[in-house]
Amino acid sequence: MPRHKVAMEKANLLAAAEAALRSGDRAAAADAWTRALEIDPNDARVLNQLGNWELAQGRATAAQALLARAVDADPGQPALLFNHAAAARAAGDLAAALGSLQRALEADPYFVQAMFQMGVLYEEAGDTKSAGQVFRNFLDTAPPEILDDPRFAEPLARARAAVERDSDSLGGLMAQSAPPPSRRTEEAMRALLGEDRIYVAEPTFLAIPRLPAIPFLDRALTPWIDDLEAAAPAIIEDARRAMGEYADGGFVPYVDNPPDVPANQWQDLDHSPKWGAFFFWKHGVRHEDHCARFPATAAALDLVPRAQLDGRSPNAFFSRLEARTKIPPHTGVTNARLTCHLPLIVPPGCGFRVGGETREWEVGKVWVFDDTINHEAWNDSDEPRLILIFDIWHPMLDESEQAWVTKALAAYDAHYGTRQGLSDTL
Repeated sequence: MPRHKVAMEKANLLAAAEAALRSGDRAAAADAWTRALEIDPNDARVLNQLGNWELAQGRATAAQALLARAVDADPGQPALLFNHAAAARAAGDLAAALGSLQRALEADPYFVQAMFQMGVLYEEAGDTKSAGQVFRNFLDTAPPEILDDPRFAEPLARARAAVERDSDSLGGLMAQSAPPPSRRTEEAMRALLGEDRIYVAEPTFLAIPRLPAIPFLDRALTPWIDDLEAAAPAIIEDARRAMGEYADGGFVPYVDNPPDVPANQWQDLDHSPKWGAFFFWKHGVRHEDHCARFPATAAALDLVPRAQLDGRSPNAFFSRLEARTKIPPHTGVTNARLTCHLPLIVPPGCGFRVGGETREWEVGKVWVFDDTINHEAWNDSDEPRLILIFDIWHPMLDESEQAWVTKALAAYDAHYGTRQGLSDTL
């Protein structure tokens, strides 16, 4: 038969197969594919269609043979390798299935369906270590449209369970052979096991290199804390009076972004009384009336090494977080200064996270943290929470560096002008 007539006959058969598929007659489509394959035994597309048909009919060995021929005809096609792996698995040939999935991932490293199936095969083979590694890669690579889709909840749960089992096994081995001697080595182990992430400083404006990203600073670096905590009872009395006397004024929305600033994570709190601030210092300006009304708090703030930046710092205020309110995860503007909390009124159900460390406030006990590390706060109680917040120079900056930051930002603001909105503390 002339070549053009052979090509036409094959094209007619493929068209007939497509028509049969549209009408739901897969048996007729399979018959047309079989006849087309007699004309061209090496057509990868036809071999793939027939292989999938045989697999659907429960004839796994025949499907594997057809799909192996398809792979030979088009060896660089990941989808053909994936289909061959499915047929080989159904035929009980796990080695061939794993080999095809490996080749598929070599051709397309982001082929997440192949990753998942490889994890399943390792699980079925009893290789929990390999399954955990592959499923971990799958979870790290899968796009949001898969991770967030309820239809994939079951396979995602299977992958996470396998990773957890593998991590538990490895974690037990590491804890026995290499128990972490410090907090940071413990955090390193959790990150290695995939149980937590390593948080770094992410200033939104000015980053000072070579300052360590420490979520909560060691008290030994801030000796003034003892004097401040000694003043805590008087400050608590100030806080209770402020809550009562200024219930209908004095506290202003802490988040007060200009109208042209995108709301982003602040949508629920921007210009909202849910997170209110009663300022003693704001952007470097002392609120004389508030300081005069509450002299105990004003005097206590004079005990701390406040950051001095014209138009920016110090900042010091009573922070009131209303009941059932959450401050979303965010980072601060610069690690040149740190943020301090003195808890004053803290009902049960309040919490705070910096990086991978979560703490509960203890009334009268100060902590100092790096707010350029991702952090968040919440009040799940039915009452307001109130703490004193203020900023200080990072104690690892020497005086010459502090002076440089002051002068550099003064020049920056002289050039661009200041633009105040969300304060540059918590």
